[in-house]
Amino acid sequence: MRALITGVAGFAGRHLAALLLARGDEVHGTLHRAESRARLGELTGRHPELEARLQVVDVVDADGVARVVAAVQPQALFHLAGMTFVPDTLADPATTVRVNVLGAVHVFDAVQRHAAGCRVLAIGSGDAYGDVRADELPVRESCPFRPLSPYGASKASVDLLAEQWARSGLDIVRVRPFNHTGPGQRPDFVCPDFARQLVAVARGEHAPVLSVGDLTLVRDFTDVRDVVAAYVAACERGNSGDVYNICSGVGRSVRSVLDTLSEIVGVQVGTAVADQRLRPASVRVLIGSADKLRAATGWAPRYDWHQTLRDVVADWL
Repeated sequence: MRALITGVAGFAGRHLAALLLARGDEVHGTLHRAESRARLGELTGRHPELEARLQVVDVVDADGVARVVAAVQPQALFHLAGMTFVPDTLADPATTVRVNVLGAVHVFDAVQRHAAGCRVLAIGSGDAYGDVRADELPVRESCPFRPLSPYGASKASVDLLAEQWARSGLDIVRVRPFNHTGPGQRPDFVCPDFARQLVAVARGEHAPVLSVGDLTLVRDFTDVRDVVAAYVAACERGNSGDVYNICSGVGRSVRSVLDTLSEIVGVQVGTAVADQRLRPASVRVLIGSADKLRAATGWAPRYDWHQTLRDVVADWL
């Protein structure tokens, strides 16, 4: 398979590229900035052919996106480029819409005009569901969108646009991944942030008090390596025009995540709530159902949760 990954140097993009290359697929990718190539150093070291297949293009540049799609002629396009950190989107909603929504429009339009035989995987988010009620848990794909952040709203918009493009004839599959983590995630996100602080405590570089947000929130975490395997499964075996949740189906409180990481690192710490780590609006419990994806593709998570967190800690040791 000849695959094009937008945002290939991002967290999920790197893991997806590694999975596809290990299978023997031909992988091409777009980078937002030239310096992002450094994040792919280990991967291009093992697969030097990838280096020549990386192109710098901003998804808000419609002509640039079209040139890449026309040149690569992908059989599958995984659209991962975009803003993903919720606080960033709260600080700059306008750029969030421009990058996430307009960028997706450029990708869909480029495929329709220049690579009509290509299947597109449109990456949405479980965050689009937003204000989920208790009687709607676990969240299924039929749950309405009630987003609580510019990020969630932008992903809901991309999802709806992808559905519209599918009705217009584009071969497109939508997925809605819930929280995912694993090795290589930037330290702003909760699991690597806790791991970073705990490792600093263990080294005597940080007081044994962690800066935290709301530890009572319950989220559905999946290992990023399972998530990208779901992307491939949905792309290859999902029904055109359909939508699938990607999640573990297990709810874990943020407090339990911190406790497990503390055990792994081997330190006991106190906590202090920092205002900047609290969001203005957040659903208390968000747990999804991946039954539809499992029935369509046979996908199921493979990574043990403790192993996932051990691998996150290993990034900081």
